[in-house]
Amino acid sequence: MADQDTDKPTGMPIEEPVAEPSRAAAAPRAEASPRRGWRARLRTGLARFLMATLAGLLLAGIVHIVTVLSIPALSQRDAAHAYRDLGAEGRAELAPVPGGTRGLPAPRELDPNAVTAICSYDLSAGPMRIVARIGSLPLGLTVHRQGGGVIYAITDRAAIRGVLDFLVMTEEQRDERIAADEEGETSRELRVVSDAEQGLVVARVLVRLPSDRADAEALATSVECGMAN
Repeated sequence: MADQDTDKPTGMPIEEPVAEPSRAAAAPRAEASPRRGWRARLRTGLARFLMATLAGLLLAGIVHIVTVLSIPALSQRDAAHAYRDLGAEGRAELAPVPGGTRGLPAPRELDPNAVTAICSYDLSAGPMRIVARIGSLPLGLTVHRQGGGVIYAITDRAAIRGVLDFLVMTEEQRDERIAADEEGETSRELRVVSDAEQGLVVARVLVRLPSDRADAEALATSVECGMAN
């Protein structure tokens, strides 16, 4: 009996084995973390893209509104409006020069080596005829629509018997004139179609020598601009 008692443990706690977590069970958690990070980055990038898009649309809307509101003011400052009274007597008039007494602004691209004359047109009452007789100095004519832009350009090299002659008209007026042409005959008159009823005809004469300026002014202001028959 004494031998049996000495074999029993005397007050020492018995430790139970602790089960280690299964590696297979821990693997899904390790994979879940990168997925959550990728989705978070995707959501963040998408949110930034939407914010940038909304900001761009807002800015575009503001620019559009400002542009629309400024159209009346800008339309009062273009060349066609500023020079609308030039040529009222049926002939081109010299373009204003800086510091002139007429109170009109000078053209932005005023060539010091050329004389410029301007004749405005308003096609609301009908087509306008432009007639220019060439001289000893180079002459060029350009047609400008209201709001900017060149519709047509011609030089004295295209003159027939020393004269440049053409009509400026709207598309509707051109169609009416074609309908009025005699059947079977082709009109030889040069017809320039303007997509705006108001605009300018600008004559430029090259000044080769300082002594040519008087002749250049006379040639530029001899350009006729009146209602067509």
